[in-house]
Amino acid sequence: MARIAGSTAGVTRQRILDAASVLFAEHGYAGTSMRDLAQHLGMTSAALYYHFPAKEELLSALVGPVVDALDQFADQAEDAEFNQEKLVRGIIAALENSGRTLQAIATEPAALRILVDRHDLGRRLARLERLIAGTDDPEMMLRCRCALGAIRIGVMSIRARVPRPGASADTTREPGLTPSPPRLTYVERELLVSIALAVLSAPAPSDGRTE
Repeated sequence: MARIAGSTAGVTRQRILDAASVLFAEHGYAGTSMRDLAQHLGMTSAALYYHFPAKEELLSALVGPVVDALDQFADQAEDAEFNQEKLVRGIIAALENSGRTLQAIATEPAALRILVDRHDLGRRLARLERLIAGTDDPEMMLRCRCALGAIRIGVMSIRARVPRPGASADTTREPGLTPSPPRLTYVERELLVSIALAVLSAPAPSDGRTE
C-alpha cells in the first residue's frame, strides 16, 4: 500500500509534542532545551528543528488545542446558557485534557508570555469569568477569579501522579508510547467542583462597621 503523503511527518510531529509535554512538566519549559528534547527522542537537532524551528513553536502547538477547547466550550455555554455548576465542570474537563501542558507553563513567565502574546490569554480568561459571573459586578468577578484559580491549582495537583524515573512501568501501554496524561479521580473532580461552587456562593462578609 502506498504511503499517504505527509503521514510520517504528522506522526513524528505528534511524537515530538508528546515528548515535549513530558519534559516540560518534569523539568519546566525554561529548563528543557531543544537539544534535551532531541536527545530524549533519539533524533538529531536538525531533524527536530525541521518540524519546530523554535521552542516557542513547540509550546504554542501544545497550548493551541487547550485554548481551542476552552473557546469551543465558551461558545457552547453562551448558546445554551449553562448554569454555574455546568460551567465549572466544563472548565475542569477542558483544563484536565491539557494533560501536562498546564503544569509546564503555570509558573514560568516566558511560557506565560507566549500565551498572552500568541493566544490572547487575557481576553479568553475574561470571557470565562464573565460567563461564570453572569455580571460585571466587581465582587462577583473576584469570586470567579478565585474559583478559576482553585480549579487551575486542583488540576495541577495531579502532577504527583506523573511517572518518575525508575517508577514501575505501565504494563497496559504499548512499548514506546508516551504515558497518558494523569487524570483526576472521581472524588478529586467532585471535590474540586464543590470548592469552586463554594467560592462562588459564599456569603459576603460584613464591612465591619457598626450602626
